[in-house]
Amino acid sequence: MAEGEEIVFADEYGTWMITGDEKRFIASYLTSLSAISVPEKYANGTIPFIKRDSYESFHNKIYAIAIKIANKDQRLLLKKEVKKQGIRTRAR
Repeated sequence: MAEGEEIVFADEYGTWMITGDEKRFIASYLTSLSAISVPEKYANGTIPFIKRDSYESFHNKIYAIAIKIANKDQRLLLKKEVKKQGIRTRAR
C-alpha cells in the first residue's frame, strides 16, 4: 500500500471483468516482454498465460503466439520449460 499499489477487494475477480480482446492484450504484452527480457524472464512471464490457456481449451492460442513473438533464445528456453513442466500446448 505504501508504494501506491492498487488494492482490489472482491469476492470474485478475474480477467472476464475486463472487456476487450484478451488475445490481443496478451499478444501486446508478450511482444513488449520479448523486446526487453532475457530468455528466463520471458519464459517466466509467459508460462502463466500458457497454463491458463491450456485450462481454457486453448481458445487464445497463447503458446503459438508466444513462440512466434519470441526471439531464438527465448523460444528455445520457453519450449524447454513448457516440456519440463508438462504444460499442454494443444488439445489432445
